Formats: sequence, C-alpha cells, structure tokens
Amino acid sequence: NNSSWRFIDKAQVFTNPDNPFADVIKEDIQIVDIQQSLTAGDFVGAKVGDVDNSATPNNLVSTDDRTNGTLLFDVQDRKVTAGETLVVTLTADQVVKGYQYTLNLNGLKVDAIEGSTMTTENFAVFGDAVTTSWDAPTVFNGKASYTVTFTATKSGKLSEMLSVSSRITKAVAFLSTSLDESKKLDVALRFNNGNSSSIAGQAFELYQNTPNPWVNKTQIGFYLPEATQATLKVFDATGRVLYTAQGDFGKGYNAFVLDRRMLSGVETGSLFYKVETATDSGVKQMIQTK
Repeated sequence: NNSSWRFIDKAQVFTNPDNPFADVIKEDIQIVDIQQSLTAGDFVGAKVGDVDNSATPNNLVSTDDRTNGTLLFDVQDRKVTAGETLVVTLTADQVVKGYQYTLNLNGLKVDAIEGSTMTTENFAVFGDAVTTSWDAPTVFNGKASYTVTFTATKSGKLSEMLSVSSRITKAVAFLSTSLDESKKLDVALRFNNGNSSSIAGQAFELYQNTPNPWVNKTQIGFYLPEATQATLKVFDATGRVLYTAQGDFGKGYNAFVLDRRMLSGVETGSLFYKVETATDSGVKQMIQTK
C-alpha cells in the first residue's frame, strides 16, 4: 500500500535511521515569499520495494520485444534539393488502435505538421527528429495519416533522409486498446517509387545511457534489428578498456546495466562505451560522477 517512488527532503535527519517511519517523512519543501533562485531544495528518491538496489530509473521499456507483424507508413519517395520546401505524407497501411515512434531526420528541418485526427500534442519536434504518439479516437476506424512540411538543408533522396527509430520514443504499434502483447506490431517506413517499393525498418542503434551523468548505476540501451550476440566495452579517453560484458539478446530494445562497482578504481569523469555485434557497432560518451 505505497507509491512506486518516495521523494524525501535531503536535509531531513531521522531520529532512528533503522526505523525512518517513526518520524513524519518530509516530502515537500515550503518556501515563503520566494525572491530568488533556490539552489538547496534537494530530494532523495527512494524506489519502494527495491531491496537489492537493482531498480534502474528511466527503465520504462521491456527487453522482451516480441512482435507479430509490422505497421508500415507509406511514403512517396523522391529526390530532394537543398533549400526546397517539400510536403511529405505518411499513411499507415492498416487500421490500428495506437502507435508511437521516433522519426529520424537527416538533412530535413520541420516547418509544420498536421493530421486529420491529430493535434500538436501528438508530436514533438527536436533538431534531428520528430516523435509521434497517437491513440485512435473512439469514433475513428480509418488509417492514421499525417503530413509534415520540411525545408531541405541538403540534397538527397527522401528514403535516405527519413528513418524509424526508438532513440527518443520507442517504436511500437497496437492492434488492440488492451495493449495485449499478441497485438503488438513493429513500425517501419515503406518508400514507394513508381511500381517498386522498399521497406526500411529500424536499424541497429546505440542510445545515450540513462541517467547521464550517473553516480551509482546507469543503463545503456540499444536496438537490434535481429536477435544476436552483443558486446559492451567501457573505456577511458586513452582507449584503455575498463569493463567488458557480453550476452545473447533478442530483436528489439535491449540494455546493459552498468554499476559503479564494475569500474572500481576508475577516476570520475568522461568515459566512452561501445556496443558491438557481428555486423554493427556504436560508440557514445558518458559522464561518471561521485
């Protein structure tokens, strides 16, 4: 009979540390007539039920990513010239109850987004990506569709400038409002060009560790287009390998969990991590602090 997390005033001193519930737990800080920035209003987050310290903040997705098909968004492929404005429509190939994903942008800047059953709340625009999340209205039984107006910052081909990703919002769709695992779909783009078409699903991706900077524990997420073995290596700025881990992972989102104890004797500061498979690899930087 509790909440998942409790946030306690960092300044609170318990009269009996072995029984913190003997005191009233201070879970708010009151400031009267605030006139300047507050820099000392700190809280400590405690994960309820985490008896072995294994809970990882921000771990909101499962490593078990079984799906039963793919929701395709049809896009008309074309050549793009730097500086031009182009209107791109993405239309689902089947009726679904909801979906979400990240649309990576390579050489495209978003000017406007609109959809017949969508509002601005269904999208978030970042420098090189658009995230979208949509639940079908109760009275709607059609195929989801939305239109994006872009300005091209370089020349190229649209199929090389748009791609599906899970790096911000995880890519997944559902055939049912019950979120039944058997009704879960992958998400991909289908680029049409005359009488031919090509499907571009999620490729290998290495994500920024969360949290970052980190103190005691962090999670290194990555996406695999197919089940395979993956290896994690953590190294310092000189290239010295500090930690290595390996495992067999399924298709979809997976993660390595890195504990500070695995890097004993290592000075705090900038570190690098690499996740590698037989066909792909990626490297990112992280910051380990006291």
